Amino acid sequence: MLPFVFLIAGCHSNVRDSSPSLLKEGVQLQQKTAMADAQHAKVIMKATGYTYPVEFSVRRAADPDRRMEVLGTVVDSGRGKVFGWIAKVSEAANSATFKHFPQLETQANADEPFEVSGRSNGMGTGNTYSCGPLNSTFTPERSKVYLVEFQFVGQACEQHVYDVTRPGQRSLIGT
Repeated sequence: MLPFVFLIAGCHSNVRDSSPSLLKEGVQLQQKTAMADAQHAKVIMKATGYTYPVEFSVRRAADPDRRMEVLGTVVDSGRGKVFGWIAKVSEAANSATFKHFPQLETQANADEPFEVSGRSNGMGTGNTYSCGPLNSTFTPERSKVYLVEFQFVGQACEQHVYDVTRPGQRSLIGT
């Protein structure tokens, strides 16, 4: 029994994990939101093209801990593609049970490089899949809003960064 205790005590992860969990936050029906302000930009992370879960991690330039920080997992609920009530039920079920949200949001320091990593892997019906990690680094500007979109395209995936500060407009700023 004693060796088992030491074995468990010696196991730890080298991952910084800030993602929500049932033990930490309890049941959550929606994710936390962020705001852009005079010193920060808002960064939104989403997945499109398929319903596979995508895990997002970030690295801030000023952070002394250089490991990526896991923020959480997103899933494309089909909002805008299926009936609204189907998307809402899917979002509620994924959020409450798996902590998979339609999007994640965080603040990024203005004028400092910001790195976002997206990856997706697991098992589907009769197959396994893996895509990523895909990394995007950009320097956010004050008071702006950015969208990092992980896109499933056929058998591949892509990640792009857009400036979405103006509603209804999105400008590609990087991949």
